Amino acid sequence: MVQSSPIPNLKGLLKKINILYVEDDENIRNELTSLLKNFVGTVYTAYDGQNGYEIFTNNTQNIDLILSDINMPRLTGIEMMQNIRKINGSVPVIFATAYSDSAFLTEAIKIKVYDYIIKPINIRNLLTILNDLAYSLYQESLIKAQSLDLQRYKDVIDANNIVLKINTAGNIIYANNNFKEISGFSQDEVINLNLTDITHQENIGFAQTIIDNISKNMPWQGNIKSKTKFDDEYIVECYALPNTTEDGEIIGAIIVQKDITAQINQKREIQTALMKAKSKVYLEGKETISELNTIIRDQSKQISELSALLQQTELDKSKLITLYNRTQLETKALKNELTELRNQPKPTDFQASSLLKLNKENVELKNTIKKLESEKAKMTKDLQKDIFREKITLEVMVDDLEHELAECRQKLEMLNDKDIFEETIEAYKQKSKNDDKKLKLLEAKILRLCDKETAKQIFTDDRKEERTENQE
Repeated sequence: MVQSSPIPNLKGLLKKINILYVEDDENIRNELTSLLKNFVGTVYTAYDGQNGYEIFTNNTQNIDLILSDINMPRLTGIEMMQNIRKINGSVPVIFATAYSDSAFLTEAIKIKVYDYIIKPINIRNLLTILNDLAYSLYQESLIKAQSLDLQRYKDVIDANNIVLKINTAGNIIYANNNFKEISGFSQDEVINLNLTDITHQENIGFAQTIIDNISKNMPWQGNIKSKTKFDDEYIVECYALPNTTEDGEIIGAIIVQKDITAQINQKREIQTALMKAKSKVYLEGKETISELNTIIRDQSKQISELSALLQQTELDKSKLITLYNRTQLETKALKNELTELRNQPKPTDFQASSLLKLNKENVELKNTIKKLESEKAKMTKDLQKDIFREKITLEVMVDDLEHELAECRQKLEMLNDKDIFEETIEAYKQKSKNDDKKLKLLEAKILRLCDKETAKQIFTDDRKEERTENQE
């Protein structure tokens, strides 16, 4: 809706109008011209009717008002305005006269005189008339501007939309070219149509609602499926506004429609594509979960085998420690016997033979201990390598599994039942972490079962730092 501009002050309005002042008396002309220049924009002056006519014809677009004397040489004020009215029938004129008779009044009415003033001119009275006229000109300019804006809006709407006018019965009394092009109806066929005739059977109720709303002076808005002359379907976004006279009488409605068939079809295609994509992602997610379950089962099997290996290692280690301890005890006993023999003053032949035999057995025992220690070191080193290798393998598998679970989770986010899949994935992820914890528990169990020397050989400081970094 066009909004009216605020009314400016009257002095500002006067400054916007230009006056043609026609007076044959030079003194009066100069004096009044000097005064008017203080209030109006531009003052064009003429010394008689003929000169006033010539100035007006040369400045038709710039002159907003004519102030003229009546009794002048060459052309009187009446004769000048009769000629001006032939080229401009609307410019307002104010006559200044020293007399008043019926002949003057009759001619003044014919040439559409705005007002007249009696000489000598009262400047205050003249300014009052000029203020009224300036305000009238301002109102006319607003009306012209608003009319121009409304026409532009109408042209824009008419060029980009379907525009219909219907009467209170719903009969079409006007349709623009856009409607004729999309519907296939000719001008003669349109005049005989009702709004229900161009509405698809599915939306006949909407057409009737629009007609009912018109009688209640109510607008209507919504999407309607319409049909062409050949029963083809198209969808429009519809706005129906009641059409009234200046007295408020309802004479029908103006309907503006926008063809949104392409947008609706595109939306449907996108929805179909999304459904297909969701189905594809769902199937792929299902396959991925099946593969992950297989991997997890394999990992569980490997963990069980590793646990059995660790148990066997614990048994072998226990036997080795028992043998080592027994050997240590036997070595200590032999050392004690050797010390006793050495402390005797003179060993007999039997004692010397026994001592020699004991030394020989001691050497053999030391070699056996050395061999056992070597075997122990080798077994410890091999066990350390196996545990480290299996742990690294499991950690890599756990990382790969978590990465695959994250990718699967991203794919399943678009599914409607994504919460269920996320819970399943989180369960698998937690199970992987639990398996890693089991491995660490096994490692801790080894530490509890080993003596300090063996633990130092199995887990060096570098291995502890590496384990700490993996935990972080």
